[in-house]
Amino acid sequence: MAQITPRGGTISGVSSIVQLDAWNWKDALIKENDGIHMNFPPTMKRSGWWAEPGAIEANKDYVKKIGEITMFFENSRAYSAAVPSEQNLVFDAMKGIFAGNQTLFIHAQEEKQIIDAVQLAKQFGIKKMVIVGGYDAYKTADLLKENAIGVLLRNVHDMPNREDEDVDLPYKMARILLSKGIVVGLENSGGMERMQTRNLPFLAGTCAAYGIDKEQALQLITSNTAKILGIDDFCGTLEQGKDATLFISEGDALDMRTNQLTEIFIQGRKLNLETHQTKLNAKYK
Repeated sequence: MAQITPRGGTISGVSSIVQLDAWNWKDALIKENDGIHMNFPPTMKRSGWWAEPGAIEANKDYVKKIGEITMFFENSRAYSAAVPSEQNLVFDAMKGIFAGNQTLFIHAQEEKQIIDAVQLAKQFGIKKMVIVGGYDAYKTADLLKENAIGVLLRNVHDMPNREDEDVDLPYKMARILLSKGIVVGLENSGGMERMQTRNLPFLAGTCAAYGIDKEQALQLITSNTAKILGIDDFCGTLEQGKDATLFISEGDALDMRTNQLTEIFIQGRKLNLETHQTKLNAKYK
């Protein structure tokens, strides 16, 4: 299962959740228009180009950008509360987050970004919010817990962002947040994400190697993610009455040395695991 998510700009657009055994988008759809995605402005900018590190300096436009976002949310809320004389498709798309039936996904890494994003949500009475990325989320854990905000951590197989940080910090991030009572899931956006999707269970395995037990690690890519996406009433755990979307592995599924999938089911349908590679393997054996 996947959340298909727009990107780019400040307000990127609306996402939907799908299952990946389908002939067309209507068959794939599980939850349509589940949330609005917003890229929060960075507080700092790097002046270097690509491999050149350059200098890190304050984003001089940060306050201006926050003012523009605040004005956009004020206009969107006013539009949602009124009977408009003309339709505005952009404001129409925002109605769900004010009504409480959609989630506001804030893509942010820095401490100040996260704090300002939470304050923005509180200012406009937004009931459902999730931090995506959340590199500094552990610094704002009390604020996130107080407001019941979950975190989707970006690729934990990464280097620290700052040279004075523990080299293992990305690996420990899930443990730190879980210990502070935050609901944590893992996500895989970024460079080469389509290819890297296969490594999602191993991201959870790394989190297990750095301080959480295997059951908690598995929850990072199953039940916790389902809770964050608001679909845990019908998936995310093995329970009677829920969709039979699951896999069976001969060994530890979170360890690349023993991850040997033998069966996969999506909504009770058994998937054929034969691929071009398995056909070649059988042929040349």
